[in-house]
Amino acid sequence: MIENFNGIFFLVTHILVLIMISFYLIRIIFAPSGIAEEFGVDKSGIYITRILGTFVAPLFIIGVYIIFRDGGPTGCWIWYVTLATTSILQLSYESSFYFKKIDTAIGAKNKLLDVIVSAIFTIISVVLILGLSDKIYL
Repeated sequence: MIENFNGIFFLVTHILVLIMISFYLIRIIFAPSGIAEEFGVDKSGIYITRILGTFVAPLFIIGVYIIFRDGGPTGCWIWYVTLATTSILQLSYESSFYFKKIDTAIGAKNKLLDVIVSAIFTIISVVLILGLSDKIYL
């Protein structure tokens, strides 16, 4: 398993991504009203929160599968590229929203922590792509 990920660092990094994704999914499944409240929407916001969760859940499920499959990440470039693309787009939006460049009158708010988490996801996904490029593009 470790050799499939070019060493312990990339395996642990992959697992770290899954842990971070799982926190979001746990909130969506067990505490969606907290997410709605955090962004200043009423309970009708739970629906769209859970819909967004359906896009994140496959990343988690497939990411777990990659760990245990024969060959690990070999040929799984689409998972890593999807993670990176999503992270880059989310970082772009979170940053633009936080610094009041877009959507200034919608009444929602985000925190610097949201921008930092998006940046961490972006950095980790790029590190994984670079470190596993000899495997994922086979």
